[in-house]
Amino acid sequence: MSALTYLYALALRLLPDHLQTKHGAAMEQLFAQELKWARTRGRLAAALAGAAGLWDIVHRALYESRPGRSTPQRALQSRSQLLARCASVFAFAFAASTIAMLFLATRHSVARLYAQGASVGTLIEAVALSMPFTMALTIPMAVLLTVMTVFSALGTNGTLAAARHTRGGVRRLLMPVLVAAAGVAALAFVVTAEVVPRTNARLTALYTDGTGALNARSMTITQLRSEARGVTSLADTIAGATTAPAARAASFEFEVQKKFALPAACVVLTLIAMALAFRLPLGGSWLVVGASVVILCAYYAMLMTGEDLAYRMMVSPLVGMWGANAIMTTIALLIAWSARTPDSPADDGGDFSSAIRTSGGIN
Repeated sequence: MSALTYLYALALRLLPDHLQTKHGAAMEQLFAQELKWARTRGRLAAALAGAAGLWDIVHRALYESRPGRSTPQRALQSRSQLLARCASVFAFAFAASTIAMLFLATRHSVARLYAQGASVGTLIEAVALSMPFTMALTIPMAVLLTVMTVFSALGTNGTLAAARHTRGGVRRLLMPVLVAAAGVAALAFVVTAEVVPRTNARLTALYTDGTGALNARSMTITQLRSEARGVTSLADTIAGATTAPAARAASFEFEVQKKFALPAACVVLTLIAMALAFRLPLGGSWLVVGASVVILCAYYAMLMTGEDLAYRMMVSPLVGMWGANAIMTTIALLIAWSARTPDSPADDGGDFSSAIRTSGGIN
């Protein structure tokens, strides 16, 4: 089974049970046939056919509710169904984005290893070691896509509208997903802070035959802070020292902040996705695709800008790394405020912005 066929089989699980049972096998067989035909026309045609098939499933899933359609009122009462839906979409979004990013991140480096005569085992190891730092980026990305997809579907079937006029309805939708996002953020922190430095160190040794020195991206938080203190102390003891030691210390501190800020983005992106879904409840697939692309591009552009400013010593590493999260959180609050419903019960969390404040999601 190819990677695209496996992803398609996984994506089919996003559909309701009755559709999976009735059409799942036939749809999977048809997809395999179309993919086989497309491969005769080249890799690009096969990739486009695969993407089209996967998007067709996701697009259909936007208008369905698993494990079956339910009324908006019943959907408000089913936290387990909501979380199961989020888990299914997250699994697909995470797998698809990780595979795509992993291919982009490793194609040139693996090709160089292959040209140097590396064994198949070495090539597989290089790809496997590249997964953790790729996951550090794709976990927040998958969280955003998940919340945008699920809440857009809830807006389309009327659940969001029902929540805004039901006592505690908005809070019942928000809190389980926010707690789940916080849990994913905790797991992402473990990956970013503990797994990524160790695999980066091994990956550097693999590409340099063991001659590469340990760098900031190959150190744990403890090592980074120890190095930053050492560089700062050295700069203090050198008469007329230039800004180079201070800049090097800033680079270490920036990596420390990155290990906290990237996982925190899971919660921040969840908030902005929810706010947009409540602001534009009938946005549908265009909202999912368009808003997700814009938000992700803007977020990572702000991260790179903050990193550049921190390395130039124009802002502190703390501001440089957390600036993107702060800006996105502010945007989420502004959208939530504009999406408030004046006629909702004032004391029951029927309004999105009040639900965020009273739930303790943002102080």
